[in-house]
Amino acid sequence: MEFVRDWQKPRPAIGREGLPVPETALDTILKCYRADEERALHAEEQGHPLAGTTIGNAIDKWEGAQERQEEAITLTQEARRHPPTLIEETLKELDTLPKWLRLPLIKHLNFLRRKQEDEQQKGKRGKDTRKYERFLKNGIPARLRRIREINARFAPLSFQAAAMRESLEELITLPNLSRERIQKIAVLLASAVKMHLADAMDKAREITGNDKDDNLNNWLIAYQYIGRRVLKLGITPPYWSALELRPDRRSPPDVTLVPGAVLRLNDAEWWNKKLRQMHDVWREELLRAAGLVSRQTSVYVSREALADFREKQARTRDFLKAHDVENEDGERISLEDIYYASTSNPHNRRNEMMACVKGMELIAQERGDVAFFVTVTAPSRFHSVTDAGTLNPKYKGATVKDASDYLVYNFFASARKLIKKEKRGWYGIRTVEPHHDGTPHWHMLVFTSPENEERITEIMCNAAIREDRAELGDDITPRFKCEKIDPEKGTPTSYIATYIGKGIDAAAFGDTDPKTGKPPVDHESGKPMADTVENAVAWARLHRIRQFQFFGLPSRQVWREFRRLAGQMARNPKGPQALTNPKADALLVAADTGCFASYIMHQGGVLIPRSEYLARTAYVTAEEPNNYSEFPERIYGIRMPELGEDFTLCTHPEEWKIVRKEPEPDNRTGEGFDLQGGPAAPWTRGNNCHPDEKTTNNSTQTGQSEWAKLPPLPPSSDGFVSWFKSLKRPDRKKLQRLLKKRTEESRQNASGGTDTPTDTINLGVVLPELPEIVQVRRDLEALGADFPEAMAHSVFMGARVRLGDGRTVHRDEQTGRITVTSLQPEAKP
Repeated sequence: MEFVRDWQKPRPAIGREGLPVPETALDTILKCYRADEERALHAEEQGHPLAGTTIGNAIDKWEGAQERQEEAITLTQEARRHPPTLIEETLKELDTLPKWLRLPLIKHLNFLRRKQEDEQQKGKRGKDTRKYERFLKNGIPARLRRIREINARFAPLSFQAAAMRESLEELITLPNLSRERIQKIAVLLASAVKMHLADAMDKAREITGNDKDDNLNNWLIAYQYIGRRVLKLGITPPYWSALELRPDRRSPPDVTLVPGAVLRLNDAEWWNKKLRQMHDVWREELLRAAGLVSRQTSVYVSREALADFREKQARTRDFLKAHDVENEDGERISLEDIYYASTSNPHNRRNEMMACVKGMELIAQERGDVAFFVTVTAPSRFHSVTDAGTLNPKYKGATVKDASDYLVYNFFASARKLIKKEKRGWYGIRTVEPHHDGTPHWHMLVFTSPENEERITEIMCNAAIREDRAELGDDITPRFKCEKIDPEKGTPTSYIATYIGKGIDAAAFGDTDPKTGKPPVDHESGKPMADTVENAVAWARLHRIRQFQFFGLPSRQVWREFRRLAGQMARNPKGPQALTNPKADALLVAADTGCFASYIMHQGGVLIPRSEYLARTAYVTAEEPNNYSEFPERIYGIRMPELGEDFTLCTHPEEWKIVRKEPEPDNRTGEGFDLQGGPAAPWTRGNNCHPDEKTTNNSTQTGQSEWAKLPPLPPSSDGFVSWFKSLKRPDRKKLQRLLKKRTEESRQNASGGTDTPTDTINLGVVLPELPEIVQVRRDLEALGADFPEAMAHSVFMGARVRLGDGRTVHRDEQTGRITVTSLQPEAKP
């Protein structure tokens, strides 16, 4: 029907513009007619003479291309008439982000929208009333650009090509994968390495001309091929810096490291660990680039990383509670008790560090050195957000590890090199602390002589502000700040104490600030320091950053070994309580009393090479290989070359291994019965005792046999030292146990005790040598049976005993004769 006037046309219902139009019965019938016409037309085309021929297929292909081109032109024209807005494109790209990254941004976006609507309803005007629009137009696109930069950093084109080559496209989206999926990919990668290793070995044999599989040079060349493949996946192969063949090498690679490196690359657990590390860091850097790590959101680390850290801590506590450590003698100690008694306990670790810093302070006073406190910050390009919490426009995708490497190599290494070149001594401690966005910065407590103070400060300042100098202007304090320690304000230890506590233990901030009467507040986050310690520790664990480091001092590991030795002496009051050498004993006393200053002085002082210290850590090769067939070096004790090349103190005499705790015994009383009388004959026909556990007639034979297993002693006492050195570690431990056992036996016998190892039951004394038992023994010997001494008594008492050849013997009580029965095979049904 045609209408002359517009007002004559029917008007649409009000409020139903967005609702779908219901389909009527007529529409359904017309749709069926159109479908029938299309089927008829298709059937007619199939009956065409050219249908199915080469020419017909070409015509169909050309017509299809024409239709697609016309459709594309139509869509292009539609897009030109109604182009998508910037907001629509931004929201579309935002929807492509993973859920864990998209939801926080959408949540913040909705918060700003509701806030803007409320302010507009109240009639407010100004820039603050358009935060939602500005965040949608500027904030979201900037975050999306940063996310693309981080993804390009962790997954460049070489990474994507390598993942596609191995048919592991999921690696491109590694931050989105679960732990189970990462573990499966690790198994696939280990299998792929094994396959590529076989091809690499064939190429290596062609290069060297050696077909032997045990040739380490072949494995070294094959490792180069595999290592470069692994590098493209963003993972550094094991021992790569020591085994890489490059023209600028100053020394040949150590080929003995090749087997362990190859075995690691073939191990799915090694791949799983590396992929998990890459997954955690990649994910955290994406959240950091999106502005979700800051004072306004989550300080130091993201909320996800903090939750993951708490979960790992809970798993660690459960592991400690469920395991013990056990030595070769079967002695067990709770692993949880060891953990909380060692420096793994944050409280003990903080106390040890404070004792060492106090020792440095006393040494500086004795030497007349001055102290100054330095704060060093990385350039602006490493910071993801500004101090106000807004996105930093100079940030170009730098990671936390990049900022840490800048401080280690560009600042500290260059400054230390120049200070050493000019022969100016310095010593102290440096601590690493994160900014509120996770970017690390350093605090250093430095001691030096008064004549070197100005020059060392100048060297450190030049190294700190050398890069991006233009952004500082005349004020260099944002990058480098030096403050000389004022004794009236506090001691050097008090300056650094806060920063040590902020990175270790929240218990350090239990007291209130005397100036404000409130708990001390962290200026980075604006929260109490005790509340941010967990975040700082999680940040260091996630990015694997060393939080504290002493320099210019003797080894603190030797200090710990002397304290361990003092504890061992204290637990054995009847043993020696001092060392025979006065120099060694002075170090022992200094470590035992906790005086780090005395320890430094007895070691030789500060600012000397490590090779000139009196005591050093002694290492020994492990007896048992690790999971990769390597025999790693482990701590043995303390060696003092100045007192003789053979002067070594063993602080780890026993081997301990982690074992699962035994289930607690059930002490409930159940139904049972008492055995009356003396020894009874066994109920079974055989002896189930282990051969090593069978009782002999003479208890001293066991001890004598153990002594006989040791190498023979020298004829004179002059060769005892060389004999002892020739003993292997298992023989030394065996000798130690035998001497300990002999000492305990002598002590108990001297005291008149009866409960000694030599008072074990002797069957030759307890059991009477009756004529009948002698006859039973003779009869058994006539049978040619190999039997222990106690078997004759068991047979005499009426037991049926199975011999080693399968025969069974028993004694007839009426006749007293020994009867032999052969085992008959069981009849099969």
